[in-house]
Amino acid sequence: MKNRTLRRAAETLVLLLIAAMAVFLAAGLHQRAPDEALTTLSTGWYQLTDGVRRDVTLPATLPAEPGQTITLYNDTLTDSDGGKVLSARGVEYDIEIRAGETLLYRYEDNAFPKNAQMKGRLWADTELPDNIGGQTLSLTLTPLSGRAVALAAPVLGTAPAVTGHHIQSSLFSIGMMLAMLVLAVLALMIFFYMSFFGIRERRFLDVAVFLLLCSLWCLTDSGLYQIYGRDTAAGSIISFYAFMTMPIPMVHFVRNTVSGRLRLVPDVCIALFCANALAQGAAYRLLGVPFIAMLPLTHLLLTAGVAAMLTALLRSYRDKPAPQLRLRIAAFAALGAFGVAALVLYWLLHIYWYDAVYQFGVLLFIILLLYGLIGQAAGDMRFHMEHRISHEMQREDRMTGLPNRRAFEEYMERIRTGRAGCRDAVLTYIRLEGLNERNDRFGLQAGDESVIAAAQCVADFCRACEEAGESVLCFRTGGNEFALIRPEPHTDSGQLHRQFRAVVARYNRTCAPRARIIMTFGFSRLCDEDGKSRSISAWKAEADAHLKRNEAGLGGDAE
Repeated sequence: MKNRTLRRAAETLVLLLIAAMAVFLAAGLHQRAPDEALTTLSTGWYQLTDGVRRDVTLPATLPAEPGQTITLYNDTLTDSDGGKVLSARGVEYDIEIRAGETLLYRYEDNAFPKNAQMKGRLWADTELPDNIGGQTLSLTLTPLSGRAVALAAPVLGTAPAVTGHHIQSSLFSIGMMLAMLVLAVLALMIFFYMSFFGIRERRFLDVAVFLLLCSLWCLTDSGLYQIYGRDTAAGSIISFYAFMTMPIPMVHFVRNTVSGRLRLVPDVCIALFCANALAQGAAYRLLGVPFIAMLPLTHLLLTAGVAAMLTALLRSYRDKPAPQLRLRIAAFAALGAFGVAALVLYWLLHIYWYDAVYQFGVLLFIILLLYGLIGQAAGDMRFHMEHRISHEMQREDRMTGLPNRRAFEEYMERIRTGRAGCRDAVLTYIRLEGLNERNDRFGLQAGDESVIAAAQCVADFCRACEEAGESVLCFRTGGNEFALIRPEPHTDSGQLHRQFRAVVARYNRTCAPRARIIMTFGFSRLCDEDGKSRSISAWKAEADAHLKRNEAGLGGDAE
């Protein structure tokens, strides 16, 4: 039942996550800054070519000759726009923003150089001077080789409004990152929950580590971090390391899925990914080779890794078909498809939002994996709980609810091997007297009632001892026989047994005369007078001998 609840809760959480993301994105898309706070400069732009003015409405695609720069002018700003922030795209074209002859913005690489695709996610933000109304605003762009300039309309507004615009433009990536974090927490919770019950499903840990690394990459690689982050060069290095190492947990996931010689494939891939991260780090630190120049090697390894994992899973499915393997194959196929699409956008089309495609592919990949893994985990938990319940039932006396003789012998074995962790203990044998006579005189039901009453007295005595700080374990070892074990006894045995007789006497005062019971006991310590431990058989024999001796006196106290 718990496992079915776990699976339903996980599925509900995933559905709620998707719904929350949809609402989050929809709300962001419909949210607009007030007109007085943010405006779009789409008109008023023009080019001067050989002294001829040509009006331009943004967004627009502007053709350019090789080696030629493009400059757009705008004379529509007034002094009321002074102090506002102008935010323009085009960082990949090394954009320069001027007010008259005054340079307001020029992109310069920090300690971590970026390529055109990485620059395409940035905004060129600059504060306009107070006297902007009397000056011409100009944007100068250097086209990339062999391509026209695709330029969006700049926005103008207060600093908070422009920041809100940037956040709104990044809502998809923010939603993807939050979803990854939520799923990482879910995977960790399931991992620790199952570990609590003794099931070490490390694949949930693999998923969690992958999602944490992926969310770290999404954060440090985002345009928001590159603009507003404190140390963007260090963040970019962290981003590359996260990108190079985040496949390792998923390759380890496959290693924990396949078996036999197929594990050699993920082992080799893990070694290659680790070697790639170490080699690129050494080349960057020792030789000054920029990470961006080594990025094709990482992309090649990622593509080969996904293909290798798909091959390993397909071979494993061919050897032993299973629905869970089909779902994992579909997950890796989806990841490969979206990864290839992102690489096409990155290398061939030079589109800056390639990361959103890859992020969506990662999220779909993880949802498919988690859905199948949660289903398998629920089955494992159900089997574990059924096995545990069956084991407990085999160690429990059904009539009284006390641990049975099997449980008693198992604990005695733990004492013998030292696993119980006690150096001394007191064993007390207790016997319900007159059970056979009661069965003959009043019937088996009356006999069962007396056994249950005796067991209740034993359980009440154990609870009273535990409340007083004395640990006592109680067992029903036979039809009318019980046993108590006190590890590391602190209280005098005679005093405790007098308390036990008081418990029996209290029961006899409250029950019907025919239901009264008589119980005798005999006890023995594990260690003798010299402090040496007896053998388990000798310990039991002494307690049994004391019980038989006390039976003659019906309640005697001799040891």
